[in-house]
Amino acid sequence: MKLSFTAILIAAFALPALSQDAAKTDVPQDTQASAPGPLIGQSVVSRPLSESTSPNYVTGGIAISQMYTDNAELTTTNEISDLSYNIVPHLAFSSATPRLAVNAGVLAGFLVNRTLSERNQATQTGDFDLSYRLAQFVTLRVSDEFTNSTGLWSGTGAGTGSTGPGIGALQQANNSLFTFGRFRNNVVLADLSGQFTAESYAGVRGTQSYLWFPDGATDPVLGPLYGGNSYDAEAYYNHHFSARNWGGIVLRAQRFDVNRLEGRTDAASLVFMYAANITPTMNLTFFGGPELSVSSVPQGLATPVPAFDRRLWTPVAGAVFGWQGQRTSVSASFTHQISNGGGLASAVTLTGAEAQLMRRIGRRLEIGPGFVYGQNVPIVPSPTIRTYSGEFQATYRVSNYSFSAGYSRDDRTAVNSTTDAVANRAWVSFSYDFVRPLGR
Repeated sequence: MKLSFTAILIAAFALPALSQDAAKTDVPQDTQASAPGPLIGQSVVSRPLSESTSPNYVTGGIAISQMYTDNAELTTTNEISDLSYNIVPHLAFSSATPRLAVNAGVLAGFLVNRTLSERNQATQTGDFDLSYRLAQFVTLRVSDEFTNSTGLWSGTGAGTGSTGPGIGALQQANNSLFTFGRFRNNVVLADLSGQFTAESYAGVRGTQSYLWFPDGATDPVLGPLYGGNSYDAEAYYNHHFSARNWGGIVLRAQRFDVNRLEGRTDAASLVFMYAANITPTMNLTFFGGPELSVSSVPQGLATPVPAFDRRLWTPVAGAVFGWQGQRTSVSASFTHQISNGGGLASAVTLTGAEAQLMRRIGRRLEIGPGFVYGQNVPIVPSPTIRTYSGEFQATYRVSNYSFSAGYSRDDRTAVNSTTDAVANRAWVSFSYDFVRPLGR
């Protein structure tokens, strides 16, 4: 029901916008476009097209935000409400030449909690994406995303970072098990690709992700929280069949380690991909294939581990949709695959879905809903965890100043148990931002 309600809400915003923006983005059917993001390990853009025509600029500013939550510890009983404040200066840089494209952003500030003062902390967020043409048909891409923060402020959009393409849905680490406590996360991707003909190219790609929680960190639903390291190596081939149709194949090997436990899961998969550029700014990608995982029994758990299938065949499946119009953007994704535990004691079979719509009304107001769903089935037997998070944000801009407000409802439950944690979050934010074209 929650998924259906969110789909209806997004469609209500998107359908009128599609009819208005279609005339601006339609091109002749024989126009060629670049490969959709999932084929090249990139995420889809989640904001409307920028009015700026310059690809070289610096942005910066500061955001001051206040949030109220009625369940600051995301507990199932004895809920504690809290007011918290987030002060975040931010700076971003974008530059593009025929050979080099760079996007980078950094946010560094601090959080202050009125009730839970032990959670006061400095925060840092950074992202970096570089593409460099080593030769006429050989390109190197490096991307990095780092966060040192608290889950209480995740998804609120406090401050702004860079507009880089980011890491794709197939390679992204598991972040569906939201916790309101402190965490650190870092994901690095490196890609080397070469174009062999006008219609095809191949490459190799590697991803490494790191997740950290404080020693002894626990959660009322998840129990003890475990960080870990994940490694992903891929070899891929993409082919351009027609002006707007792409196909691809990915051979992938993965490893998921759990910190503080001697547990490991190795996985291998063969993924087939099909993508279509419906318009130059709208694309749809499907992918699927078989996956084999081999897991070891984790050592160090306080309770005995029940018997389980150490060799497990599961399907990889998913779809990614992206559309970036003049006034409206829509992004949506669905994935089903083996992934890191995200805080659990073993790797999981992750089923996740995300959707976001942003609509610009006039020149100053921007609004939109978003929704995230995750189901984590641990490979080492333990309760299945389901999470839902729905939000709505509005931002009003006047010159270099902006005012925003948002609301989010978060629900996390362990299946077949009574441990259900629900929280409501509401926030307001004031920010000052500037944009400076490079070379002026």
